[in-house]
Amino acid sequence: MTYDRSEAELARTLTGAADAAPPPVGDLLAAVHRRRGLRTRRRVQSALAVAGVIAVIGGGTAVARGFFSSGGGEERTLSAATATATATATATATASATATATATATASASATASAGPTDAAEPRRVAIRPAAEVWPAAVTRIPAKAADGRRYRPVTGLSATELLLIAESSFEKAGRLEVYDTAARRSTVLTDTPAPEGVKGYYVQDVEAGSEYIAWWGETPNNSDKWADFWVVPRAGGTAKQVGQVTGDLSQVERIGVTADSVVWSVTGGGIHRMPLAGGSPEKIAGTDGLHLMSWPWAVDVAKGREGEDEQKNQTKVVNLETGQTAEVNVPDGVQGLRCGPAWCFGTEKDRENNASVVQRVDGSDRKSPPDLSSWGGEHSLARGFGLFQVSGVVGRDARGEEIEDGQAPLAAVYDPVTGTTAGIGKRNPSGGGGYGTGISSSPTSILYWDEGQRQVEECRKVDATSVPRTPGEPVPTGKVTSCTTTMEGGGKELTVVNLLAVPSTE
Repeated sequence: MTYDRSEAELARTLTGAADAAPPPVGDLLAAVHRRRGLRTRRRVQSALAVAGVIAVIGGGTAVARGFFSSGGGEERTLSAATATATATATATATASATATATATATASASATASAGPTDAAEPRRVAIRPAAEVWPAAVTRIPAKAADGRRYRPVTGLSATELLLIAESSFEKAGRLEVYDTAARRSTVLTDTPAPEGVKGYYVQDVEAGSEYIAWWGETPNNSDKWADFWVVPRAGGTAKQVGQVTGDLSQVERIGVTADSVVWSVTGGGIHRMPLAGGSPEKIAGTDGLHLMSWPWAVDVAKGREGEDEQKNQTKVVNLETGQTAEVNVPDGVQGLRCGPAWCFGTEKDRENNASVVQRVDGSDRKSPPDLSSWGGEHSLARGFGLFQVSGVVGRDARGEEIEDGQAPLAAVYDPVTGTTAGIGKRNPSGGGGYGTGISSSPTSILYWDEGQRQVEECRKVDATSVPRTPGEPVPTGKVTSCTTTMEGGGKELTVVNLLAVPSTE
């Protein structure tokens, strides 16, 4: 997850995400329903467009009238544009440093739209219990800020009771690393995260917890330099040490790992490299052409997130870089976007509404499709083989064909593929939105979190129809329309955290 964000960078991210979003095929409304599973408000009653822009800031996930996922720790910063009419409009976006930022814009005209389907489904409840009920020992609340007012951003779990946190010195800028003990209810400073001397515009990026060291990498993302550096600190804490710097293609860091004697990383174009902790020149690990680090020592043959890879592409192998052993992935027909860890794979069934999820072992056994879970958006792999899925909350349609949403459904869910246990994540707002975050570790994180004090607020006003964005060549609308923006407000005191390292082992 890219750990930086200036206003200019955010604008570039939003623009790039909109450009990268694949165009829906066939009927646009049907495509949006299949792809997003979003709760629809049919406010467009003319040729005017309704659009939502979801901005995921830092290491988290934002949800607008349904869901959207990133990690990420994804996940590098991921944004999505969704349209519910014949054109795409631009929405305003506001950001929250608790890994949630949502913005939607809607417009309506006075004309009457044709009614939707009349075959209304009987409403039901989404049968997913909150994580606090499923795994009570794994759910806790921590302060949203340190004692000196620095905002916390979770990274990952270090143990069942220890959480690795970044304390930000300013918005999205890491100032130090801390460990919060959920049993003792106190934090300990591990180290400061300094910028290299003489380097301006430096931001810490992903953090990785190894068995002996904690490592991170940084760059200057708001300029054109192809440059990055690597740092480590013992897990017990101390003074951070810069391991080394890289330039050119080697600086296009995708993920990092740390061993007892080296920092390792993969680059966006494929290939895995290492650099000794004692310093020295980087070297490419033999036989890693086309491979991408997942979590040391595991590598895969698909890039992280959208970085150079088709999100529908299936992974075909998992490689252990320590032993050299390769496991071929058994990819069934009708599955796309399959992503695998050492044991389990998560993907999507083609031609199924709401991107129905697929879960299986690497060899293709134990295949299943859990109900109410969608595979759309972001990474699905979490620590210890758990999967992360979205929950649309849509449980039927009314007589007009409008979607009926279960307002009590979670925003997302963690799925244990061994037992089939599903635990709800996040708090859904009455208006259908909400947000949650995933820890910003380089490897699949063990932490998910959200701010239950936040709420989604919608403000609407009448504007001239000519101010509503439209695609080139469309007729200029006339009259007044209602323009609405949705933002997140409140919160900022506590974070609810799910630490998967505290979930009892099932395999």
